[in-house]
Amino acid sequence: MSKLVLTLGFCLDSPAFADDTRDSWVVKSPINTDNLAPNNSSQVLFSQDNTNPVSPTPENSIEIETSKPVEYILTPLQLKPLDPMTIETANILPQGALYTSYGVNLFSKGSEGGGIGLQTYNASIDYGISDKWQIGAGLSFFDDTLGSRFNGKPTDFGFLSFAPNFKYQFINEPTYNVAVVGSLEFIKITGENGLFTPTDRSNSSTTVGGTVQVPLTYNFGNTYQWHVVGGLAIFPDGINGGGDFYGTFFNLGTGLSFKFDDRIGFFADINVPLGPGGNSVNTSGDITKSVVWSAGLNYLHSPNVGIDLSITNRLGSTPATKLLSFLPDGGPVGVGLNVRYTPDIGQNYQRSFDSRPIQPFSPRDKQLLFDGIILSSPNTIRQGMFSFDGGIGPSLNFEVGYGMSDNAQLGFIGQQLSDSDEPIGNSLKLGGSTKIRFLSQSQGDPFSFGLRGAFQEATGNDDGVGAFTAEASFAYEINDQIALTFNPKAGLYGGNSILGAGLGFNLQAFSGFQIIGEVTPMLSNDATVWAAGARYMPPKTNVGVGIYTTNAVGTGDIGSVITQSNGNVSVGVNIMWLFGNNNN
Repeated sequence: MSKLVLTLGFCLDSPAFADDTRDSWVVKSPINTDNLAPNNSSQVLFSQDNTNPVSPTPENSIEIETSKPVEYILTPLQLKPLDPMTIETANILPQGALYTSYGVNLFSKGSEGGGIGLQTYNASIDYGISDKWQIGAGLSFFDDTLGSRFNGKPTDFGFLSFAPNFKYQFINEPTYNVAVVGSLEFIKITGENGLFTPTDRSNSSTTVGGTVQVPLTYNFGNTYQWHVVGGLAIFPDGINGGGDFYGTFFNLGTGLSFKFDDRIGFFADINVPLGPGGNSVNTSGDITKSVVWSAGLNYLHSPNVGIDLSITNRLGSTPATKLLSFLPDGGPVGVGLNVRYTPDIGQNYQRSFDSRPIQPFSPRDKQLLFDGIILSSPNTIRQGMFSFDGGIGPSLNFEVGYGMSDNAQLGFIGQQLSDSDEPIGNSLKLGGSTKIRFLSQSQGDPFSFGLRGAFQEATGNDDGVGAFTAEASFAYEINDQIALTFNPKAGLYGGNSILGAGLGFNLQAFSGFQIIGEVTPMLSNDATVWAAGARYMPPKTNVGVGIYTTNAVGTGDIGSVITQSNGNVSVGVNIMWLFGNNNN
């Protein structure tokens, strides 16, 4: 297979399309072999790591041509403008590439909904099995009280769709491509009050649906794509023992996607149902038709991590459910936040857009990777690494982190709060988090800066509500002993909001031993939250332990901004552990 080589400055000079680049795409990084220390593995030629240099010997030495740029494969996120949200495209993944996405669309709770709003969650994974075929699976989920009354009554609605799918590109021309997309979807629907039910009683059942779509994608130069798609969505006409359902309908859609530059892009699309069935539901439970649309911006934070901010009126995100409009009548408009991630499974993707060689972790760097007690760190673990941070007291808290790139971290979180005067409940809350780092003092920036968002859903129906937190974190290391943190944060739960600005310090009194003090005054007239403690992470290890005291109901996320009831103060212990990807 042929290889096309591009020159990379800070960003790519010329973005490419997957259809033109089905073979191995290689770019030359500004990192060259002069930046790389000798290493006992030939992987030094393909990495920005500068870890553990050793003196060359006949057994481990390799010949390196000085000033030769390190070569990388372009990720699927770099090959083309990122796809729109509600229509299919004819773009195909390169062979062997894995592509994932996850996110949430948040709709207004209206006059009847509860909590912070109405959320639809989505996740998907796709894999390129050849130059023409890709397979995948998608998941969409919603379970909440809708913002409008149906047949005059507050109405709970839930749906879950799991959708194995495929794409086959059968025409591949320099300027346009045509493909066929198909899905078979297993759908669970819960309704009441005449919404997908024949009576007012709540009912739930599982059915099967799917779609066949034929998209055409036309390429205008290197940065613009126009998409046209026609297809058929197949759902049953009835569900839950006689309730009306969407039936079968044809659809026609169009959209565009383009890049302002190599890291920022825009997309917009629209999909029109043609019948005979429908894709929408009114407040009487009747099946109708509504145009489905989306528009948004995307930002390529790392070569393999992209972030979308969008608005839409679609219901789901699987191939069939994204043709359906949100209830009722496709009128509500949601704000979406979505993360696209392409893991590097032997492809040799570039790890960062940063042209500076990646510095190895010092013992102090490892300490400051972990969040404080009630404040968040802006730092992220390295690509392919895992972290665990868990504690007991005043409640149960844990987070398992994974480094998607050197500057982006995914987390799975759990939290069970202690008693408070707020209507948030004590049931276990599970959820996810994403942290994005923009500046790193250890890499030479004046300070470290990152953003973090997290959502949590209560596992108990009668005790607890969902929550969302958004944080900005700034950290400045005065020297090897003292680090300061500024952590503005917002917490939302059950229709309530808390806004605070955390301040903290981390003092390394002697090697590995840290003293921590943190306080978060609230800007929302809520009580101030504080914490203090000590940690020990022995040098040259990846494990640490800590003890702390706090008046917060939890040590992270929503628990870090709410005080305990009756002015209580608790003592707790926590364990920290870094593991995986030993090269970092």
